[in-house]
Amino acid sequence: MRFLFLILLLVIVGGAIYLLLKKRWRGFGWALSAFLLVMLVGIWAIFQSRSSTAAIGILFLPFYGLFAGVMAWLFANLRVAERWGWRAFGWFCLAASLSVPTVFIFQGFDSIALNESRDAKYQASLVEIAKNKANLAETLANNPGRESEMIDALIEKHADDRNHLLPILESRYISAEALDHLARSEDLGIALSAIRNPNCRAETLVRIYRTHAYSDYFFQALAAHANTPPEILKELYQRPATINGLDRSLASNPVTPIEVIREIMTKTNESFVVQRLLENPALDCSWLLPIEAALKRSERPADGYSVNRLQALKSTKCLNTSPAH
Repeated sequence: MRFLFLILLLVIVGGAIYLLLKKRWRGFGWALSAFLLVMLVGIWAIFQSRSSTAAIGILFLPFYGLFAGVMAWLFANLRVAERWGWRAFGWFCLAASLSVPTVFIFQGFDSIALNESRDAKYQASLVEIAKNKANLAETLANNPGRESEMIDALIEKHADDRNHLLPILESRYISAEALDHLARSEDLGIALSAIRNPNCRAETLVRIYRTHAYSDYFFQALAAHANTPPEILKELYQRPATINGLDRSLASNPVTPIEVIREIMTKTNESFVVQRLLENPALDCSWLLPIEAALKRSERPADGYSVNRLQALKSTKCLNTSPAH
């Protein structure tokens, strides 16, 4: 197959060189039209995909466009050739040129159909999850004092049903042992929901951070969890950034080491991070001045929530605290 492709490529290149040597400019309009058609249809098809790497395909579009353009140019020249064989080959070149945008069109519509199918499944899952959440609340309400027992029974019953497990993982009655078990799930969504639960113990969080093959996927939850050990929080802040927004979660976590908090206050220029700092349960009055400075250099120095929160703190909790402290 590769050998045949190489022969075809050599024939195409040979034909193009021949036409260039003969200074036959006929077909430039065909070539340009084919190139632009491939670029437009290709870009449309690429943006129908929701894959995070789909945009990389744009880098290859000019090569496909050039191929289609050369084929169209050969067609425009060879269709008027005297020999029947060259005319036939010219029509083959036209078919090859048109095949490129045709393939992109099919790929685009396939992506649209796939997106619609996934959206439908997602909406159906949301409906089922909401129903299961309501049923769980009713079950727990009907079994006062036996909530943890009922949770364990439901986990055993629906061990392979994520639409049942996700509502269960939000419950305050789920045990640390159950969360540790579910955090080992190969379903990253289940594992993430497990470590987000406030009952998840430090040992589980450390294991996820140190040993999970896709630990980056959990960094946001780890940075926000009150049971994450301070040394892990410090590492999360200091390690090379692989995801965005970790400083937001760290800013609101009451167990984030104070040296990390101080560095965030000194470096941040995001009003959202400022809001998270002001929401931190461990907020100390000594934070107010650096937080005010951070707000002033942010993209929204007049952010209503932050301004009002600062004023409220100054008039209540920090009323009698001097700036020096």
